[in-house]
Amino acid sequence: MVGVAEYRVWDVGYKMTGDPFKAVGFVLVSAIPFYLGQIFWLYPTANTIQKAISVGMVGTSLYTSWVFGTADLSLSYDTAKIISLVTDLTAAYIIAALAYILFDDTIKAHRLKKQAQGAAAQEREYQRITREILRELAETQKLQRETEKEFGDAGLVQAQVDRLRGSKPKQTQQTPMRSFAATVQTEQTEDKNPSTGGSSER
Repeated sequence: MVGVAEYRVWDVGYKMTGDPFKAVGFVLVSAIPFYLGQIFWLYPTANTIQKAISVGMVGTSLYTSWVFGTADLSLSYDTAKIISLVTDLTAAYIIAALAYILFDDTIKAHRLKKQAQGAAAQEREYQRITREILRELAETQKLQRETEKEFGDAGLVQAQVDRLRGSKPKQTQQTPMRSFAATVQTEQTEDKNPSTGGSSER
């Protein structure tokens, strides 16, 4: 019965196009959804939405066969209507098949798994980059501490670094060593200058 119905579909396509190969396209729009809908129905983990899609595809394919069969028997062809039916159903079946895949619970689970794995891999990459940056920062801080220890003046080291960066050196508080040296130098200057009050008293 299906074979006879599909032959009528092919015959309509052949009479409309005059090309036997183009007529096969009419058969595909009618036959493939019929068998594909049955396979979709027999899918072991098909949910309610998927079963509804499969029933719709089988029902629509049978309606398509009826339209073509009626046209073949009556020899009355509404070319514009039939071509519109073929093109619209082709798009509808493609969308229905994609929806069937998207609504599949197993595919959803695998997609969520892949998304979780991707997020975990991305987080691992962030952690790896963070560790590398902190490791480099620790090496830099260690080098800075060694430089300050070698030259004994953190302000002097920082001022030199600022000069190399091209930024204005920050004014830092004098270290006790510098303050003591400045005080000694001031006292020596006062001793050499007899006009100061301290020299007059002595």
